[in-house]
Amino acid sequence: MIHTQQLVWRVGFSALTIGIATVSGSFWLEAGQYEAPPVFTANQTLPPDLAHSPNYTVGERVGLENFQYVYQLETKWGAFNVKGSDFLRVRAREIAATAKLETVTDAGTAVAAAGRTAMRPVETAKDLVTAPGKTIGDTVKGVGRIFGSADAAMHATDPHNESILASVTGGATARRKLAFDLGVDPNTSFPPLSDELKRVATASAVGETSANVGLSFVAGPAGIAIGAGGTATQVREMLRDKSAADLEKDGRKSLIAMGMPLGTIDAFYASPNLSPTDKTVIVEALERLGNIDGRELFVAGAARAPSIEMGFFYRHQAMLIWAYNKRIARVHGFVRVGGAPMLATAKGTVSILPVDYLIWSAPLAELATTAKREHGGGELWITGRASPTATSKLSEIGWKVIPNVEAQLGSYPELAGWN
Repeated sequence: MIHTQQLVWRVGFSALTIGIATVSGSFWLEAGQYEAPPVFTANQTLPPDLAHSPNYTVGERVGLENFQYVYQLETKWGAFNVKGSDFLRVRAREIAATAKLETVTDAGTAVAAAGRTAMRPVETAKDLVTAPGKTIGDTVKGVGRIFGSADAAMHATDPHNESILASVTGGATARRKLAFDLGVDPNTSFPPLSDELKRVATASAVGETSANVGLSFVAGPAGIAIGAGGTATQVREMLRDKSAADLEKDGRKSLIAMGMPLGTIDAFYASPNLSPTDKTVIVEALERLGNIDGRELFVAGAARAPSIEMGFFYRHQAMLIWAYNKRIARVHGFVRVGGAPMLATAKGTVSILPVDYLIWSAPLAELATTAKREHGGGELWITGRASPTATSKLSEIGWKVIPNVEAQLGSYPELAGWN
């Protein structure tokens, strides 16, 4: 048996984060009381349209890690490991967009052209934004917005921030516009799509190709925002029209207005595992919850995201919390249960998790017991399903499991504006 002091679990049971929890020896029970992660088949976990595609193949064996299905994708660009069914939906869309972009072949000389033309004004632009006493927006009539973005880029802390070069040459703007037209995230973490966006957008920026022709093959807005009430369109347009630096500048103002500690804000924007899109959606969702307590708990948890998949998890979770507040019951604030924040709502204590399959585990049991002791139990809303054992054991502790909550809160594509 693994020594208890060496057993570390990633916990997927909180309103805000899948954190890291160490199972103490005092809480450890017999191994037989907990469930080992099961193995599934792709046909068991995915609808046919996701399990089979002309652009990728999903491996038959599907594992489970941190309550998320783990998929092995084989594509023409190589093999990719994808954690979570909703993240797989994003990747499937991005793979289709990448294949479509590859059909744009008249951009072959884009990089060379950029070197001859678009880079020429860069030194002048840099001089303008660094010259003492200059006001960026007033330097050159008609280009204040471009230079303002360059100035923001110089002061941004987000590691995903666009370079000054991209800000002043138009390549970054063209990339965001192209992603908007395709219905994909301009800040994608899928390398083949990122490369194709850069290639075609660079060509478009220097006049080598008309990148918008025939590329609107995916109807509807991108899966990057919060649906309903026009919010999806609003956030999409923000991601199209503003650089990562501009989004950070606006987001910092919003978080300060929420009363967020500066150190928490700095850590949030410095996180390499939260994309500018993740950060924008999280800030927008929290802002729309209104003036409630404890929002800094969510931001602090998100700032510690250990992977890009977890960055996406926080984005999706923020959307679900917003939907719960709008459609089910008022969220009064966030409360800390042990080391895990949860929601204080009009229906009591609630934890909302975008997970695929919940199993009974030691850290889950410990957290549920702590929540029962401090808050009298509550409801656990999950987008997927729970094992019979997990459902039964949680019920004994005072937690009601609500599975498949997409019927009430909306699926990720619906919340993201894909419908």
